[in-house]
Amino acid sequence: MVSANNYRAPSVKRALDILELVAKSSQGLGISDLARRLKISKGTVFGILNQLEEKGALIRGPVGKNYSLGPWLNALSSQGRAYIRLREVCGPEMHRLRDELNQSIFMGVATRKGVTVLEARQAAGVIGISAGPGTRLPLSAGAVGKVFLAGLPDLEVNRVLEKGLRKHTPHTVTDPDQLKSQLKEIRARGYAVEENEYLMGVWAASASLGASQGLPAALWSVGFIGSLAPGDLNELGLSLHQAADRIMALLSG
Repeated sequence: MVSANNYRAPSVKRALDILELVAKSSQGLGISDLARRLKISKGTVFGILNQLEEKGALIRGPVGKNYSLGPWLNALSSQGRAYIRLREVCGPEMHRLRDELNQSIFMGVATRKGVTVLEARQAAGVIGISAGPGTRLPLSAGAVGKVFLAGLPDLEVNRVLEKGLRKHTPHTVTDPDQLKSQLKEIRARGYAVEENEYLMGVWAASASLGASQGLPAALWSVGFIGSLAPGDLNELGLSLHQAADRIMALLSG
């Protein structure tokens, strides 16, 4: 019989070794880098990475092959303090926006698997869209997805477009030229707005928060068409953009 003191779980140790190496890398690490440093096969590394990514311990950006620490490790890793800081700084601004605009406000990051909600502030007494922390949205999700795409270099945008975008409704913009034109406008004004593109009968506005731990983050608000007066959607987008600027200033201070 093997005693508890002598028992070893190689796969667990390798998973912890991978997390430690990724935590020490400012740019994240890929399969080849990890296999070389740990002196194990790429197949073994790939299997462990899949499990860690499924759990949310590791994540990849929408473009690229390197892995970074995921939000699941906020309370377990010193590198996760960046996410805690992001949530702490966003909290007061999200409260203020919710109360001033009487709309639900969300904050999240973009990963290879889509957009993950990190924080949500639901407006009281308003029938709206609910999405709690941990909820995942596709990168093609209307205004939110466009803000993240607008933050990518043109070469990476082209790579995303080459894979094709899902048409969620008849109004979803999937034509590459039309979408690129919209992304140019979003970069110029600092926010994105849309109606009926991700869900019929729903509007959305979003603004970029830059990047945290190498992952792009954003603020957004969604609601049912009719809950805003005509012309108010752009005003809401501008409010999100101004709040995002204040948050980024605090994060960089």
